[in-house]
Amino acid sequence: MEKTSFFSRAPFVCVVRAFSGCAAFMLLCVSCVRVPVLSPEMQAVRDYVPANAVMAHRGSTYWAPEETESAWRWAREMGADYLESDLQCTKDGVILANHDENLKRTTDIEEVFGEGIPAGRLDFYLSLGFGLSDALEQLSRDSATFKPYYAASYYYAELLQLDAGSWFNAARPDQARPGFGQPAILPGCGAPVLSYSAGQYVSALQDQIAYAEGRMLARDACGRRILPYCLKPSCEGLSLAEIAAGAADGKYMEMVEYDFGGAYVTDPEDSGHRPGIYIEFKEPEVNPSDMEQRVYDILAAAGWNILTSPAESEDYYVDGRVNVGRTRGKVILQTFSTESLRRAFSVFGGQIPMCFLIWEPCPSDIPGGSFGTRRGFAAMIRWAQENGAHIIGPSIGGAPNDYFELDHPWQARLTRRAGMLNHPYSFDTEAQMAAHAAGADGFFTNRSDLTLNYLVDHGLRPCVGTSPCTGPYRTSCSCPDVSPRVSLVPDPVETLIRLGY
Repeated sequence: MEKTSFFSRAPFVCVVRAFSGCAAFMLLCVSCVRVPVLSPEMQAVRDYVPANAVMAHRGSTYWAPEETESAWRWAREMGADYLESDLQCTKDGVILANHDENLKRTTDIEEVFGEGIPAGRLDFYLSLGFGLSDALEQLSRDSATFKPYYAASYYYAELLQLDAGSWFNAARPDQARPGFGQPAILPGCGAPVLSYSAGQYVSALQDQIAYAEGRMLARDACGRRILPYCLKPSCEGLSLAEIAAGAADGKYMEMVEYDFGGAYVTDPEDSGHRPGIYIEFKEPEVNPSDMEQRVYDILAAAGWNILTSPAESEDYYVDGRVNVGRTRGKVILQTFSTESLRRAFSVFGGQIPMCFLIWEPCPSDIPGGSFGTRRGFAAMIRWAQENGAHIIGPSIGGAPNDYFELDHPWQARLTRRAGMLNHPYSFDTEAQMAAHAAGADGFFTNRSDLTLNYLVDHGLRPCVGTSPCTGPYRTSCSCPDVSPRVSLVPDPVETLIRLGY
């Protein structure tokens, strides 16, 4: 628990005491800011989250192509507590685990499709059993809402034709790996219309869950993923015009059913870690108006929604392996969006841990004006609690990202005084770890290896075979005999090689 002080004993009382020096005066100012304390019911949900949690940000943006099979398999094998992702939606309603709504940065979509509707879409419609005139009319309707390179303009089967790994080798030559690129087409492996690529893919939320469960993509002899699709039974006998008339938000043609149940195999390199997932709702204007309910349903279907399927375990670590993915803390939700936070609260009822991410400028619907002032930060905490948040996720300064610094010690103290967890983002250096570890309860990190090693070296990570850290604000796991770091944190490059990259 946090050390007892007048700050934690009297969160609503302005304590008057003579202090000398500027630092003491700043502490007094913090003590005079009023913050509400998380309710006992919300505290119980907050405590589903392990102390000093390591969140593999997009799997990794440093060691592998972000939010792909390679990045998340790597993060799992490194021992991260959570595989972190962002959520987008395709034209046929598949929820992607992908950061950018525009796919130009992390795929070859510009080269494969150009600025127009994919050339193979007509054949795609015909393959589903629709007539030629019906399909041509639908192409005309598609053009009315089509935005080049935006995920919501493409069917998932189309996106699976893209190479989501080679860009990384070009952007990060020092971390480039042969296994991230698109392999040469093998003899007998033609490239018909809608033939999937054979490299790294734009991931679906179901894929991310499978990696957390110790699985990997099922692939054919040509290296292409196995994910059959067909027309949904509910759409049989309907024309494309009839389906379009009932399209969600006027653009989501949800007529395709993908066989995710048969899309994975046991990963032969799985070492037994079972991380949770930490998933971000993006801006509402680029996704369906019922995005949060869709995610609720996918989690329920996968057995990952603790509101519909009870947790299997209460232990965050078992036999020296991460076990978060089997506990009540297996899923954490997050968002920067005030509207998405409200909607997630209405769907999940505050019964799944929720992080409100912050970034300047302060959204206009939060009173206070700026997160950089004490009263503004306190106003944000109050608003976040009222809308179902258990965790605050502030940006941190410093190279290489040079984000706004919203995790000053006084900000971390206010978060903890409010009974909330503090999960700053994103860590890339030991200097950032040293500056923020004392006030953080979890770490979004692009380099799980670096963050895990720092926590091990400073006694902030459970030892092999020990009980997990419990309770909020636990700053030490009290390991009497910390095992050598190599037994906890494998070498990042050797891990990539072992995984086949």
